[in-house]
Amino acid sequence: MASGDKGRGRGGRRKPEWRIGGWRVATIAGAAFLLLCFAAGFYLAQLYGEISELIEQRRAALNSAIYSAPTVIRSGDDLGTTGLLDRLNHLSYSQVAVADAPGEYSRGRDAMTIYARAFQVGLSDYAPSIIKLRLDGDRVEAIADSFGVSRRSAMLEPEVVGRLLAGAPAERVEVVLGDLKPYFVRGLIATEDRWFYYHPGLDPIRVIEAALVDLRSHRLSQGASTITQQLARTFLDRFDRSFGRKFHELAVAIVLEIRLSKNEILERYISDVPMGAYSGTPIEGMPEASRYIFNKDLRQVTPAEAATLIGMIQAPTLYDPRRHPQACRARRDTVLAVMKRDGVIDEAAYRAALASPIDVTQPPGLRRAPYFTDYVAGLAEKIPGLHGRLEGLKVYTTLDPKMQADAAAAVTENLEQLEKRHPHLLRARTKDQLESAMVVLDVETGAIRAMVGGRDYSSSQFNRAAMAERQPGSAFKPIVYLAALDPERSPLSSPMTLATTLPDHPMSFNGWTPVNYEHTYQGQVTVVEALFESLNVPTAWVGSQLGPAKIVQTAHELGIGEDLPTVLPISIGADETTLLELTGAYQVFASGGLQDPPYAVESVVDGAGHLIYHHEDKEKRAINPSVAFLITGALKQVLRYGTGAAATSLGVDFPAAGKTGTTQDYHDGYFIGYTPELVCGVWVGFDAPQSLGMPGARAALPAWVSFMNQNVPADSPDFPEPSGIVYATIDPQSGGLATSYCPRAIALPFLIGTAPTRICTLHAGLIASAPSAPVPATATSAPPAVARPEPSASPSPSSESVIGAVAGFFGRLFH
Repeated sequence: MASGDKGRGRGGRRKPEWRIGGWRVATIAGAAFLLLCFAAGFYLAQLYGEISELIEQRRAALNSAIYSAPTVIRSGDDLGTTGLLDRLNHLSYSQVAVADAPGEYSRGRDAMTIYARAFQVGLSDYAPSIIKLRLDGDRVEAIADSFGVSRRSAMLEPEVVGRLLAGAPAERVEVVLGDLKPYFVRGLIATEDRWFYYHPGLDPIRVIEAALVDLRSHRLSQGASTITQQLARTFLDRFDRSFGRKFHELAVAIVLEIRLSKNEILERYISDVPMGAYSGTPIEGMPEASRYIFNKDLRQVTPAEAATLIGMIQAPTLYDPRRHPQACRARRDTVLAVMKRDGVIDEAAYRAALASPIDVTQPPGLRRAPYFTDYVAGLAEKIPGLHGRLEGLKVYTTLDPKMQADAAAAVTENLEQLEKRHPHLLRARTKDQLESAMVVLDVETGAIRAMVGGRDYSSSQFNRAAMAERQPGSAFKPIVYLAALDPERSPLSSPMTLATTLPDHPMSFNGWTPVNYEHTYQGQVTVVEALFESLNVPTAWVGSQLGPAKIVQTAHELGIGEDLPTVLPISIGADETTLLELTGAYQVFASGGLQDPPYAVESVVDGAGHLIYHHEDKEKRAINPSVAFLITGALKQVLRYGTGAAATSLGVDFPAAGKTGTTQDYHDGYFIGYTPELVCGVWVGFDAPQSLGMPGARAALPAWVSFMNQNVPADSPDFPEPSGIVYATIDPQSGGLATSYCPRAIALPFLIGTAPTRICTLHAGLIASAPSAPVPATATSAPPAVARPEPSASPSPSSESVIGAVAGFFGRLFH
């Protein structure tokens, strides 16, 4: 065909130009449409995979939980000290007239009934149960079950205190639609998305209406998001109000509609929707909002409470009933009107709900132990056979939530008070602030009941309780004296006693010259006084007699360190250890010599329900009971006469023992103390060592007292006395049996056959007149504290005192 014939149809007629161009446009448009469909399909397929993976990650993260220990109620418990009512409040138990459903309790003047929920610990399942308590005031006199059968103890469920995988909030609670009140579910749909069960993820009518408003205002201001779209936002990292973000949100919503059923979408929405914040921590989901506002399980909310929660979704901060009660009430009433309009509630229920006030309760507090949960997660990763896979694991721990909250509060309050009273401790930059840590152990088992690793986890995740290796200072000294007092450990020809006298004057040891606090010396002191006054020079002398190797060996036997330096300065704490290890060593003293290494994990169950780890008791005898009792006897004097004496004025009125610790230039302050049931260690200092300008008694002791006062009853029993112990009342300076002329007299324990027999010759009165008979050693139980005799206001010189002074001189010369 000739070139001039191009474009001609049959019969030589030319095709119209518009027909040729139309076909080209149609072809291009069709290709573009197919390409667009392919791109959209590829995008949605890729997005489907990403969202599916996120859904599974969330499910795995939420199933991988760290649980606290169950709450144990025992006969004899004091409701105030144990915090049982606060615990019920924290677990969202509802107080009712008659407890007839799990999660409820009732209380009368002399009785209390708790309907405990079902729970699991390890492989043990506990069914819902009724717990009946007979009370005498706030004391639990007896415990019985629903049949009236007496029980020694009862338990409440553990709670989730953390997650093993990142991105899963500890506070989040998953819901099942069938467990919720119908008026709550229907009211939520009526208010947020009337056509939820009928649209494919977006509501075209609402979108058009919102778009028209946005076009008129030239900005994105009108909300038209469905419940699915709102859930989609929780999967996005972007929070800007742009068309690009809106398109991505819509795509995610479509994927969610494909991936999940409508009921699953609604359940996830209720569990995940943002509901504001409390104390700077986001509240995720309506179950947690119900807990923080009404202290109620979401399954138990009234129509008015349901409307309040539903109304908050639109603007959680604006409609927060604590901050803006009037705006919250107006919004609640609007939601109630919608619920009435759609037949969710009838006229009578509507009127009753309108008339009801918004009863906001005191928030129960955050269930947080971030340093502890990080510590546990690190332990879980090391479980043999897991290879670091944490999905689906349930880790049951030793944490006591009440003690954890008390420990965190004690640390925070102490730091704030220190900075308030001592402005030189304030720092402008957060990372330079004064820090503190606390560890609480169960004496009987070694279980970690509380762990605080710093003042603010959000600012620093470094765990100063378990990871920071610092010099323990004088808090290490009881280990030195243990090696000297224990006949089975001491390399000395004659083991020391608490009454053994030690030199207390400036001295050097191969070029090392330790000094006492404030450079004061007494010439001679007893072991007990060297301990309770925390004297460096006498302790260093004891260390020189024992040898550094013996001290290191003893420390290792108590669970401290692997690489301790074999040098004499270790005798006054010039080594490095963690607060957890140091507190664990004191557990041995508190338990009467039985060593139970600190542990945090009771059991671990995998996703298939198999028990893959269970804590095995590793208890062993580390110290003879009578020798451990000697250490406790000496450390009790620290709180009575020594560096920890301020504890009494701070409110300690129960039997306790402990030791302060201060490192060189006041870089670190410690107090490690214990009762027969709890041992608590506190550290205060700066991450980059700087002087506190004060000893551990002022820096750390107040936090210890604050915690222990909350968790130890005043009538707590004293330390049980083992066999092989006798008591003698001595003068703490001379070590002789005390007389009426001694300014101080202390009743101390001794191993049988080691109690002093000589009368104190250090103080006046022995030559001029016969003294009162000294108190002989006795094998009976511990005598009451011997009061310190009051010295005369203005003693006048007399022949008696002069002769007594001469006698004292010769006594010191030849003793």
